Amino acid sequence: AYGGWLNAPDDLKGLEPTGYFQVAKLNGAWWFITPEGNPFVSKGVTDVNWLGATLQQDAFHDILVAKYGTEDAWVAEAERRVRDWGFNTIGPWSSWSITERVSHAAVILDMGGGNGPRYPEALVTDYWDPAFKTHCETMVEQRAKPHVADKHLIGYFLDNEIVWGGDHFRTDKSLLQLYAEFLAGAPGRDEALRFVRESADSPEAFNVAWNTGIQEWEELDTLPATAFTPATEAAHAVTEAFMLHVFHRYNTISIAALREVDPNRLIMGCRFHNYPGDVLYAAAAEYYDVIAMAFYEPHPPVREIDAIYARVDKPALIEEWTFKSDDSGIRNPFFGIYAPVVRTMEERSIAYHDYVETFMRRPYAVGYHWYKWMDNPVLPDRRMTGDNCGLLNQNDEPYETFITYIREVNKQVEGWHREGIDAVH
Repeated sequence: AYGGWLNAPDDLKGLEPTGYFQVAKLNGAWWFITPEGNPFVSKGVTDVNWLGATLQQDAFHDILVAKYGTEDAWVAEAERRVRDWGFNTIGPWSSWSITERVSHAAVILDMGGGNGPRYPEALVTDYWDPAFKTHCETMVEQRAKPHVADKHLIGYFLDNEIVWGGDHFRTDKSLLQLYAEFLAGAPGRDEALRFVRESADSPEAFNVAWNTGIQEWEELDTLPATAFTPATEAAHAVTEAFMLHVFHRYNTISIAALREVDPNRLIMGCRFHNYPGDVLYAAAAEYYDVIAMAFYEPHPPVREIDAIYARVDKPALIEEWTFKSDDSGIRNPFFGIYAPVVRTMEERSIAYHDYVETFMRRPYAVGYHWYKWMDNPVLPDRRMTGDNCGLLNQNDEPYETFITYIREVNKQVEGWHREGIDAVH
């Protein structure tokens, strides 16, 4: 019923059904566990949506209406395809009608995202603003509460690719700099200034760390945000410590709000935009049942996670990744979604195989969610459109060469995961 491994070997059986998805370490490897007690690898795809390629009621949605007539007819075929192609999970930006039929991780709560309390031009939410707690409570009422009895729900994502530092694709600034840019009197800005003040014994020590020239602590409030660009070892240490301070605040408030409404579901993190670095990865393990990240690279982040796994033993999920093929004919003349590009669908198939097998032979790997169901069609004068990310093109036609190959890959994943790899213990 949930896509679990019914004929799993005896050493993976005997788990008590809980009625909810869980994670467990069995014979040295992490697994999701279905509500029925079966081991489960989350093999997913995002954007399985009745609205079509653009997720809007437009000409691309009309293609599906003309082909299927009703959403009921569409969802029956979508479910057949999902299962036939070896997937068992529906990812975000999908229609609720398909999540009612297939296990899913489609709920993004948007705790710290763009709907959180933001100041003008701010890229990040002020987690010290009392409005943040209120916002979290509102989001769980709106987005989590409807799923409390949803047995197909694997777990919640708190957010999607929010900023934690200067390695983000939207900024090269640290959280300390971004918080220093907040409006005067903003709670988060006051907290940032308090934090850096307490990091130094005196204004003189602060000046050495930050290459500034204040005489009294009162002058701290007059420094521009650019003054908090770290250039010394001491400044880098404070910058990192403040990032962790913010991360702790964000998770403490948002998870507490979620647990008031749903105490039983897995928390699958904030969907890091990439491997977040060892410091943040280790911090995430303290809060999340599963650490989820996008990783749009030719190979999964096994080098990074292998290196830290001995001290951070936590399940990991690649919740977005893809490959694009030149021979698809889907080309963006402006700027598309970053992802590796190969020459042909055959090469795309091999790249899929290598990525999945490499990741799923690791003991920490519990799943992967392909981005996405349908291609991003080319739209005139629109950036971030025109990408061959899909299993199907914009006309709902599968890439048969690709599908034939990945169907067989997906069928082997549980076996690969159980066999593991000698390089990681």
